[in-house]
Amino acid sequence: MSSHPASPNQLSAEDKTQEVQRLFNEIQSLAEKKDFSRAEELRERLIEFDPMALRQIIDSAEIIEKEKAEGIDHTHLELWDSLYQTLNEEEKNGLYYCLTKLTVPAKQKILTQGKPNDRLYFIESGEVVIYKPQGEKNVVVAKLGSGDLLGEYTFTTISLCSASVLSQTEVQMRCLESTATDDWEEKQPGLYHKLVTFCQNKGHMNDIARIQKEQKRKFRRHKIEGKVTANLLKTDGTVSDAHFNGSISDISRDGTCFGIHCSKRKTARAILARNLVLAVTVTLGKEELNFTATGKVVRVSFHLRNDYSIHMHFNELLPQGIMAKLAVEDS
Repeated sequence: MSSHPASPNQLSAEDKTQEVQRLFNEIQSLAEKKDFSRAEELRERLIEFDPMALRQIIDSAEIIEKEKAEGIDHTHLELWDSLYQTLNEEEKNGLYYCLTKLTVPAKQKILTQGKPNDRLYFIESGEVVIYKPQGEKNVVVAKLGSGDLLGEYTFTTISLCSASVLSQTEVQMRCLESTATDDWEEKQPGLYHKLVTFCQNKGHMNDIARIQKEQKRKFRRHKIEGKVTANLLKTDGTVSDAHFNGSISDISRDGTCFGIHCSKRKTARAILARNLVLAVTVTLGKEELNFTATGKVVRVSFHLRNDYSIHMHFNELLPQGIMAKLAVEDS
């Protein structure tokens, strides 16, 4: 990469024009070499150097997008045509160049039940099996192959894996890291929503829903209203200073759900699988019921306007005495 250009104020009009052209030529050269990150970085320099060089700024963007489009694997495009048909050219390039190509050997575990997953997989060849441990046996839930998505439920809902996945043969896949979508809202505002819609329509949500239903809470949920303060626990089990407040919506002996407001999706995603200690306050008539509970976050659900629901499983069952009072409030 060439050195940062001199300040425009230090150059004559002719030198400034030459510098703009030099930057433009270098952007074009990098784009043709498929070095898009450096080309885009240099284009930002061009904009900073001379915001009025509109022709070069616009043309360089078009050159980068054109070279990106020409570099896309056409076999991949054909396999996922129903997705890419919903995207404009910039969104198509944005998605494709966020994907990482993977080769997974046979008999390798890809996802583990009860563990986080921050990847969306696009299976291009080979076969995987989704299974759920049941006693000493593994019960196969589904088999997936070329043209199937994997991990779409945990990717779009921010939840722990409800089943495990094993490659039955060697598998060729492309994967999308959840962190790669963090700047989409700014760069391609509609792309994430289109991808989620595709996952809902194309993915195997029915299988996941069935698994989730089998794993539903064993105890009755009680609809209540109250306040909660959640402190993150450190790896050694001690309470950290990091905390956030929320509004509790339902509770059972083995878990609860409460709402929070969070401006960044990656912050909400970071809460998944964390251990929390909750301080709960529920108003019962003229009195307040205060209690604490410790547990693990198993799912984070997104709602409108940066609102999220935190689903938590308690480490120990709530005492019957507390549940009796909450049951009266719910009656």
